Formats: sequence, structure tokens, C-alpha cells
Amino acid sequence: MRHIALEVFKERKAKILSAVIHHYIKTGKPVGSNVLIKEYNFLLSPSAVRSLMAELEEDGYLTHPYTSAGRIPTDKGYRSYVDNLAKLQTCAIEEEEKIRREYEQKHNEIEKILSETSRILSGLSQYTGFVVAPKAQYDKIKNIELVQISKEELLVILLTQSGMVKHKKVEASLAYERLNKLKIFLNEKLRGISVAQANKKIISEIRDYRETETEILKIVEKISDAFYNIQDDIYIDGTSNVIAIPDFNDFEPVKLLIKFNEDKEKFMEIINKDFNSRGINVKIGSENTLDGLKDLSMITTVYKNGDRAVGVLGIIGPKRMEYEKMISLVNRISEMLNMFFKEMG
Repeated sequence: MRHIALEVFKERKAKILSAVIHHYIKTGKPVGSNVLIKEYNFLLSPSAVRSLMAELEEDGYLTHPYTSAGRIPTDKGYRSYVDNLAKLQTCAIEEEEKIRREYEQKHNEIEKILSETSRILSGLSQYTGFVVAPKAQYDKIKNIELVQISKEELLVILLTQSGMVKHKKVEASLAYERLNKLKIFLNEKLRGISVAQANKKIISEIRDYRETETEILKIVEKISDAFYNIQDDIYIDGTSNVIAIPDFNDFEPVKLLIKFNEDKEKFMEIINKDFNSRGINVKIGSENTLDGLKDLSMITTVYKNGDRAVGVLGIIGPKRMEYEKMISLVNRISEMLNMFFKEMG
């Protein structure tokens, strides 16, 4: 227990030192305990902050002008600050290399990549991370497979150019030869166009098909409906992280995130509003359209396949978060996902 207490004590001193130097660099004025508590959200009493500042002065990291109770950094303090920045930069580079390796190991496994990305967002932010899969309606068809899985059920397997695989069952039955001919026909006509275009094109194209029996037309209509009803997937990780945040006096924000994780369609409606936005989007508290998100902030951005936006990713956390750090994280992860799609294409 003493070891844990010592580590916490050291961490608090490091944060106090960083805040003092950051504020002094910004204002050029000696920094007092009240400024730190007010502007840097230290959840400590003024006497506890003053005690830590006094220890930092004894250790040679801070000093104070004789006319002021506030502290200013010494050369030793600046050195510690700069070394810590360099250490953080090294950690960021190491994190980026780790993420790259994760992506490389799962190359061409898009679902695993997106699931891993939500986990990375959650792990690095310590909040809730999420990734909306490439929007199926805008994705282009790479291949269609038809499999008769029972006497009454046909499995339609759709592989898109982004690497997503979608499965839909339809009530239909065809002999192997006719099923194979239909599969070849569909691939010839629909490969390379978007799922949305396929839904519009499939019925008109089938009328030119040699097999004009009502049976074939009905099956194609069912396949068309299957394309139309393909739902986008969302990967959410770290919902439980919010439980540990001391900002919340009740369980409502946590319950909402758990509900979103179970009922993802509602979540998708909110997130997809940012699909046509540019850059980073930050919604703070009441700026979110759902009342249940009023105690939370959400940072999102789109990721791309080439020049085309295909999905949304982001994090959800408390209003009191390090916005600069979180915005940088979301932006960095989206750029790496962009690179993955570029290399995959």
C-alpha cells in the first residue's frame, strides 16, 4: 500500500510541476495554489497543493520571488518539464508503431481492424471508443455469393471493396445449376457499383436475363430487399471506463452508454449526423441532441477510403477532459485508419 501511495504522491508532484510551468510560460507571473485549483482542476485542498509546491521548492524544481507567495520554475524544473515532454513524445511514437503493427497483422480483416480500433481509442483515452463501419450503401460490390443452406433458405453473401462481408438469408430455393447461373449474372451486372446502386439496378437488369420465370424474379426481388436492408455495424469499447470517472454523482450517463451498446441503432443515428462533416467535431454536454448525453462530451471525425469518407470514429467521455489530447488522439487514429484503407486498396 505504501508503494502505491508513494507512486500517487510522485504523480501528483509531477502534475503540479507541469501545471506551474505551463501557467508561468503562458502568463509570465508567479503561480499560486488557488490558480492551480481553479484553472487546472486539481481535486486537492489548497493546503495540500501548497504542501506539494513547497516540497517541489525544497527539491529544487521551483522557487519564488521574495515579494510573492507564488512559485516560478528553476532551470532544474524546466529540464524536468522538457524531459517529460520528450518522454511523452517517445511514448506517442511507440503507441503509433504498436497500432501500425496491430493493423498489419490484421490486414484484409476489416471487421477485426475496426474492432481493434475501437479498443485502441478506448485504451489510449481511458474513455469509451467507437468506430462506425464503412457505410454499406456507399460501398462498392466486389463479389456476390449465393449458397442454398436448406430447402427453403438461400444465404446471400456480399463482399465489398472495403473488405466488409455482409450476410443475409432469404426464403428461396433454386437448383444448383440455376443458382450458379444467377450468381454469375449478378456478379457481371453488379460488381464495381455501390450497394445503393445495386438495389436500384438489380430488378431492371434481371428483366434481360434469359430466365424470365416468375420464380427467378421473386428471388431477385428478395435479394434486392436484402441489399436495401443491410445495416451498418458499430464497434464500441470501454463503456465501463465511464464508471470510474468521479464527475458523475449518478449512474445515468453510464446506463445510457450501456444502453447504446445494446441498442446500437439509436447510437448510430446520433453519430451518423457527423458523417458529412469535415475535420474534428466536438459536442460538449447540452450540444448533444440526446438529453442523456448532457453530462458527456463526444469527439468524432470521419475516416476515409481515398478521398471518400466511409465511416465515423471517436470517443465519449466527461465534459472535464483534456480536449487537446483527446482531439489529437482521435485525429491520429483516423489518419492511421485512412492509411490502412489506402494500403489495402
